[in-house]
Amino acid sequence: MPVIYYTYYTPVSDSVSAVEAQEHSLGRTLLLTGLKELYHIHYSADKLEESLLISPEGKPYLAGLPGIYFNITHCHRLVACAFSCRPIGIDGELPGAFENALIKKVFSPEEKYFFYQTATTAELRIQWFFKFWTLKEAYVKKTGTGISIPLTKLTFTFSHIPAPDTIGCPDPETACRQFVLKTGHILSVCYESDSGDETISLNLL
Repeated sequence: MPVIYYTYYTPVSDSVSAVEAQEHSLGRTLLLTGLKELYHIHYSADKLEESLLISPEGKPYLAGLPGIYFNITHCHRLVACAFSCRPIGIDGELPGAFENALIKKVFSPEEKYFFYQTATTAELRIQWFFKFWTLKEAYVKKTGTGISIPLTKLTFTFSHIPAPDTIGCPDPETACRQFVLKTGHILSVCYESDSGDETISLNLL
């Protein structure tokens, strides 16, 4: 069962580097929390840094712990860390203004059709853009393929069958879920799955 830990933060200053350091620290805290609560692994901050490695595909992993998969995301005032026993990716965003040119660069033809049919107001355009954007980012982070796969080649779908907001993924071995937090942030998670009906535990710290 995938598990997500997330936390909100207030920026320590107007300095970009200071906020990035703050997000980095919070991400490590969430990772340590998950290791302790889910796997009973008690790492110090130093031990965690020693154990963190990067795969040839650019994905972080923990040395000596092949059965633990995790992924971290951070955006404006939010940091989240997802855990699973199989590959997983997570992305979070706070919806806001975006360049219209990104629609052509990011959306597949099918997604563009859905977008223009569904996003009939300025608010809906923003919401739907980031719903698709976070799904694509989460999928790329899950697979570790980076920009080797054009985002326009990935088509995600939304339907109400078998349940409201059911998300279809271009990869049959990947399940996708999406959460809209009370702050308006959108969290999307993509994870390797046989059934796609797992319950996801969402934990605010």
